Amino acid sequence: MFQIYISGIFKGNIGRKAAAISWSFTISLFPFILFLLSVLPYMPHYAKLQFYIFDVLMHNVFPSNMEGDIRGYIEANIVPNMKGISNLTIVLALLFATNGTFSLINGFNENSDEKLSDVKEFILSFFITIGFITIVFLALFGVYYAEVVMKPFTPAYDISWLVNNLSKIIGFVSFPLFYFILLTLFYWLGTVKITRFRQAIPGAILTTVLFVVTTYIFAIYVKDIARYNVLYGSIGSMILLMVWVNVNVYLLLFGNELNMAIRKLRIEKLLSDEIQKEAVQYRTPVSEPDFESNEDHKRKLEDRKKN
Repeated sequence: MFQIYISGIFKGNIGRKAAAISWSFTISLFPFILFLLSVLPYMPHYAKLQFYIFDVLMHNVFPSNMEGDIRGYIEANIVPNMKGISNLTIVLALLFATNGTFSLINGFNENSDEKLSDVKEFILSFFITIGFITIVFLALFGVYYAEVVMKPFTPAYDISWLVNNLSKIIGFVSFPLFYFILLTLFYWLGTVKITRFRQAIPGAILTTVLFVVTTYIFAIYVKDIARYNVLYGSIGSMILLMVWVNVNVYLLLFGNELNMAIRKLRIEKLLSDEIQKEAVQYRTPVSEPDFESNEDHKRKLEDRKKN
């Protein structure tokens, strides 16, 4: 299986696909954030949800050295201008945000014989994007109501630190699970050859583990090695964002290739078992003749002895 997996990575031109998908994802990232913040005022607990987006969601998605710059840009340029945004702009932001999902699904199925038309892929990408936004809000509501349930309790010991950092703790624990479920749904719905939910699980596990490890390593790289802000000034954060998106697209493609390798191995095993069954059915059994039980042979031996 490892050989099939490595072969799929090199033969699938993952580098070229990752570069193309990363560009689309970077372009669609800020329209997605714009749409997310545009929907917030229509939600209950608006102020608290906005706090969770900046302090829980972004804290878990972006490395710590990038989080401050991206958050500062959004708070300084997007949030103050939200009231002047028209409904048409919000709809267009959703369509542009869908473009990133569309490019990723197209990359999943690029080397597949079974493909959807571009229109069907875009419609599927649109609903996946809507589903992703819904899951994000459900996760944020889950963090909020977990805090609401926990705060009335009066413990016997002083756990003020736990209460003050409860939202971050819940986000740290629940985000990998949320990310895993989202990836599993994404692989299952976005890849044509993945027809069952459980077939998408191995790739989702691999990508989730790699994401957690890579986030930690990338934060160290940005802090101690890269120094992009020193080299490039104000555009350093944008370059880091593009690099981070590209790394995550690689992880998504690695997970998809693992699912494809397991599927190919399973199909080869099924074909091998089928061929063996057919060979057993058509094979003619050959056995040695039993001369002792053959009456004609006994009679001939007796005649020879008499002569």
